[in-house]
Amino acid sequence: MSIRLENTDAHEINETLFRMRKEGKSPGKSGQVLTLVIDTSPDSYEHAMEGAQAAGEMHPSRILVAVRGMHNDVGLNAEFLTERSAAEVIKLEFSGEVNQHADSVLLPLLLSELPVVVWSRDINPQAPRDCDLAALGHRLIVDSMSADDPIAAMRALARTHKPGTTDLAWTRLTRWRALLVAALNQVRSPVLSAEVVGPPSSAPSALLTSWLQMRLGVPVDRPEPVSTYPGLHMIKLTTQVGDIVLQRFSPIEASLSLPGRPKQHVALARRITPQLLSEELTRLNGDEAFDQLMAFIASREHS
Repeated sequence: MSIRLENTDAHEINETLFRMRKEGKSPGKSGQVLTLVIDTSPDSYEHAMEGAQAAGEMHPSRILVAVRGMHNDVGLNAEFLTERSAAEVIKLEFSGEVNQHADSVLLPLLLSELPVVVWSRDINPQAPRDCDLAALGHRLIVDSMSADDPIAAMRALARTHKPGTTDLAWTRLTRWRALLVAALNQVRSPVLSAEVVGPPSSAPSALLTSWLQMRLGVPVDRPEPVSTYPGLHMIKLTTQVGDIVLQRFSPIEASLSLPGRPKQHVALARRITPQLLSEELTRLNGDEAFDQLMAFIASREHS
């Protein structure tokens, strides 16, 4: 079931939300913790909705899906998607002149006194922060891997980075980084050099390379991958007592080798965008480690 408003405005949308709650037709619950604004194009709408549904299941929230650049006869249509998520999900179709002022339409729809997160689904590779809705939020989430040139987009993001902004390419590395830190804590030997094997166009591979350079202060090589696997293939840390090797061999598992110990299998599943988004929504205060990494990458470009 859905409720649709044609040629509407923020006042009518808020009145409809109030009436739906009063009549028990709204899935929105007490205890909502944030407003999630999704900035997307018509072509990316279905993918954005997958993320919205997953976020709604994990985080009680109001989700405003702003579909930009529609070719409606009117400026703004709204649809209340009461059965697609446990959260309040409102699809907003912007076209014409209203599309240029989407932020003023969305502002009255934000839950008062609660954090606002903006997920910009379609990234401008030359100006990743160039999202006119970013000012609405405490946090801005982008994904450099959605750009035609992910590496250029990631570097542009570093040049213009502000605290509170994060890249899902970085979120993809959470488990990799945790396993590497745990391995180093076990080996406790200085790292002399490192290798990161992954596709040349992989933003996560580039981010991990820079992170290792920043944290370890050692040279990090990028050998050519031996397969066409789309994600990270292998990380090797050469220490004074031997190599630490973390190597993926399936979409859900990897092998971890430590000096003087038998090889072990570890869980390392590739995660889909809704899972990445859900993780980021648990960090409403931002990500200091990512802020530091962006500053490091930007400083190396200027040196």
